[in-house]
This record gives sequence, structure tokens and C-alpha cells, in this order.
Amino acid sequence: MALGISKKLEFLDSQPRLKALFLLLFRADDFLTSEKLGERLNVTSRTVKSDMKQLKESVATNKEIQIVSKRSLGYKLMIENQEDEAAIREFFQMYSSLSLDSEFDHRVRYILRRFLSADQPVKVEEIQQELIINYSISRELQKVKEMLAKYGLSLNVRPHHGMVIEGPVFKKIMLTIRMYRYFDKNTSNDFGIPEYNAFFYCDRAEKEKIHNTFFKTITNSRIVFSDINAERFIIYLLYFRNQVLNGEEELLDLPKINFDYKPTDEYELVVELVQKLRNKFTGFDFSIEVIQFLTYIAIFSTDLYRFVDCSKENYNHLIQLAEETRNFLLREISEYLQIDAFDDYTCLKDLLKIMIPISLKIMLNVSDSVDLRYKDFHDTGDQPLLRMYMKKIKKTFAMTYQYEFSKREIHLIFLTFCGMLNRIVLEHRKLRLAIIAIDGRLSTQQLKFNLQHNFSEYIERIETKVLYELNSGDTQEYDYYLCSTYGKNLNITHQPIYYVKDELSEFEYIDSLRTIFFSAFAYESKLPPIDFQKVSGKKNGLIKKTDDVLVVDKEIQLKIYLKLTATKQEFTIFEETPTVFTLQIGVSIKEDRQKLKMLLNVLNRIIAEPQVLVNAVQQEQISYESFLR
Repeated sequence: MALGISKKLEFLDSQPRLKALFLLLFRADDFLTSEKLGERLNVTSRTVKSDMKQLKESVATNKEIQIVSKRSLGYKLMIENQEDEAAIREFFQMYSSLSLDSEFDHRVRYILRRFLSADQPVKVEEIQQELIINYSISRELQKVKEMLAKYGLSLNVRPHHGMVIEGPVFKKIMLTIRMYRYFDKNTSNDFGIPEYNAFFYCDRAEKEKIHNTFFKTITNSRIVFSDINAERFIIYLLYFRNQVLNGEEELLDLPKINFDYKPTDEYELVVELVQKLRNKFTGFDFSIEVIQFLTYIAIFSTDLYRFVDCSKENYNHLIQLAEETRNFLLREISEYLQIDAFDDYTCLKDLLKIMIPISLKIMLNVSDSVDLRYKDFHDTGDQPLLRMYMKKIKKTFAMTYQYEFSKREIHLIFLTFCGMLNRIVLEHRKLRLAIIAIDGRLSTQQLKFNLQHNFSEYIERIETKVLYELNSGDTQEYDYYLCSTYGKNLNITHQPIYYVKDELSEFEYIDSLRTIFFSAFAYESKLPPIDFQKVSGKKNGLIKKTDDVLVVDKEIQLKIYLKLTATKQEFTIFEETPTVFTLQIGVSIKEDRQKLKMLLNVLNRIIAEPQVLVNAVQQEQISYESFLR
């Protein structure tokens, strides 16, 4: 059955826009509207609807796959079982030439490859003829210029001759490799441009031997590359080898920078590797400049896992810039979150590891990265406030250092800051609990065991009492009273009380008990009181707009105005309709990590599951427990 699905999906290879739609739906956890799909594919929502109709018809014969649509929600791909889903995932990983690009993206990449591999100016008419189109490619050329700018390159027009890329040779080579994209040793790509394909040609058997030589050499060194960076490095080797074999070596125009590359372990690796390749194969007689450049690429590719390697002995002047840029990021995130990010030593270390290779790219004035095939780093919904601030930091960093983080790099920095936030442990007091033994003390043993076994850190003590003992008034007050559900039939006045359900599974049983320990964290005392207002029409005068705005466009729409330096503390919920809400939140963090963590917990839950907000406003009294339990 699974193999049948893969066979039926082969038609997507010849229809890139339908393929892109399918992959977007396949990777989505929820419904996607035609507007959102259009944004991702650079087409109109009308085009998406037309393509979706065609895609539905194309997969209609597959009972295992269905595309369902709901008004206001959009489209969702439904797959019958996990075996079929795994087969589809494997199919698209096997055929890595299937990309998640729109036709617009395909044209942009084709034009870039065409320019990069041309030995003379290229006219617009030539490109149009090759792409079999008769309309303007001005939008595509604008996108090409944006990509060139990341590498400090420009697209210049030579009257009556055409267009040509101008700039340092090494930057052209880096962009040429970037456009290769699919760093997979099992893939042989035909990009439709013979001159571009020729850059990377290698006999399959010989390529496998080069692979083996590289992996044996790097395995015996102190250097570690990620798998994708390792494959990319081999593409660089093939590129320069073909330059030597074709007698086309040229000066790389490498700039003089304040960095001595020869003391690095990466230089030692490159020299050893090239010597071994030179002994076994022809074409590896690389110049000193190429060795230097390959050392730079190796430093870009190094997986700096051990902090001990991030030393001035290894990277000399790179460390100074890495520390400067790391501190810039830490100051920015500290200002946004209103806490001192420098206090987190793990964050301090991990961020330096990320910034060392980026610092070398800053020195070379190139914003270079790798494309991880179908893995991109769009907003997955976790830590939305941090994601919003990361977008602002990315812009500020680009203006300051003329370097644009890739999606992969900004994701790594995001994960580092996530770790800092996750390491904030909420303080809590320990509770005094009373278990009401209305059916005898023996009946409470399992409950008492589960409480002590799973929640001991939250408990000061547990005492088992029969109801008449509690009613006598001789016992002290407790933070919580627990009783079996049968107690609902009795006149029990002790509060707060939690009735433990019978016949729950072990995990349900433990999960249900978590509710009673919410009060141990004192959300209500740390965060502002919650105010709820129903509004209609314009809200002018009610909402104090700030620069920090989170918008959640789901079935339940949210707009959150947030200020972490507010003098007036507030948490106001405005309900415009049963599915449209505006939140006005003002808190004064002032380096109170506990308050920040609590606020993030609340916001993360509301944004991830807006239904909890709908449920909360239907209660007589809204509390933070309403959002988190």
C-alpha cells in the first residue's frame, strides 16, 4: 500500500507548483488558508484555489490521502495511517531534487545559475527563451539582485551585450555552491544548464572514493562537520578540481583580513586532505589561495560542540569579533526581555560557538549558509514572543554588521535563547494537603502514594483525616483538601477541595493531580489581575498600542499588545466577537525572571491553544489557572 502511494505521487515531479502545495500541506500540523499558502508560494490566493482544485482531483483516486477544506480555516491534508505517512516522507527524502519552491523560485534559481556559469554577458531575451516565457522577468531579476547583495555582488548591464555578475571571484564561487543546494551524496542533479552542471561533474565511482578519503581523514582529525556541511565541502572540492582539470584556475580575490588561518585545526585538516587526494587522483594540485579559501569554508562548516575549542589559540582574532557580536545579541535580547541574559553561562558559551564562523563571514562580507532541503525554520508556534523579538534583532544586526542571518542561523540563535528561558525554574512553595478518608483510611493509600511519588517536591506534608475530624475544628488549616468523587454527595465545606476521579489510567491519574499544585506557583500574586471586557465596534481609547504586537491568525483570532516596561500593570482581555480577541498586557519585568517565565507560560499556552481563552472567558471568574491547567 505504501509503495503504491509513492508511485502515485510521482506526477508531482513534473508539476512544481502542485508539488509545493502538497509538501506545504504535508508538513503542516493545522489547516492553511489560501492566503497563507499564496504568501509562501509567491502567488495569489485565487491561483492557490485553482491549483488546489487540480491537486484534489489528482489525488482523488488515492483513498489513503484526502485534502479537506473548511470555510475560514483553509485546507488540510489527511493521511489514513502512519505507514502511508512514513512512505510519503521517505519518498520525498529519496527524491531530494523535489524542492519546496514555487515556479517563481525555480525561475530565480535558474537565472542565478545561468549568470554564474556564463562566460559572457546574458541577455534577458535569452533567459526568456530558455524558460519558455514571454512576460517580464523584472520581479525575478529583483530577487536575483537581493541574493547577490548578500554576497557583496552586483548585476551590471552592459549595453547591447546583456547582464553580468560583478564582484570578487571567491564570492561568485560561494554563491555558485549555494545554488547547488542539494548536499546529498546520493543525488546527481541536472540543473538544466550544461555549463553549471560541468562545475561539479565527477565519475560516480571516483566520487565515492573521494567521499571515502574525505570521511576517513576528517574522522581521524579533531574537526567535526555536520553531515550537510560535509557534503557541501565535497562539492567545493569537486568544483576546484574541475577548474584545475580544465585549466581554468583564476585568482580568488581573497581580501586581507585580521585573521591568521594557518594555526587552526581546519587548516591542518585541509592540507592533509588535499595531499591525500593529490596522491590518489588527478586535479587536486590546488594553489595556496585555494587552500586558504577551503580553510575558510572548513571554519564555516565546523560543528563547535566543545567550548574548550573556542579559544584564541585556535581562532585568534575571530574570537574578538565573535565575542563582540555575541555580546551585541545578548544586549539586544536583554533589552527586549528585560532580564540580564549575560547571567546564563550556557547561553554565553553556546552563542559564542555560533558566532565564530559567522564572524569570519562578516570579515569576508558574505552572508552565506546552506539550504536544508525541506527543513526551513518558519514559525512553528513555540515561544512566539521570542520569535517576534528575533525578527527585530535580525534587522538590527544586519544594519550594524552588514550581515544577514540565514533562517538556519537565526533558528540556532533562537534555540540558544530558548534554552536560556527553559532554564528559568519557577520557584514554588510547598503545600500542606489533607486527604479526606470518607471510605476509610485504607482507601486513600493509592492516592497518597501517587502524590508522594510524583509530586513530593510540591508537598510539605500529607495527612489523612476523616471528615468528622476536620469538622471538629481541632485540626489546622490545609492548602488543599482531596476527596473521592463520592464526597460530592456530602456536605463538605472545606476549600479549596479537589475531587479525585475514579477509574483513571495511571497517566490520566497523575495528570489530573497536577491541577491542585498550580497555586504553589503564585501566578496571581506575580502577574496583574485579569480584567475582561466585551467590546463592539471601534476600540479607540481602550487599547494602548505598543511596538510589541503579536497577531495570531487562526480560527480564533488574537491580537496581543504587550509592554514589558509598563508602569501600570494590567492584563485586559477584550472580546470583540466569540472568535476575535484583543489582549492588552502591561507588566514591569525589571529582571524578575520568575515573572517573565510565568508570563511566557501564559502567552505560549493562549497562542498555541486559543480555545483555552474562549473557555476561560465563559467562566464567572477568570484566573491564570484557567489558561494553564
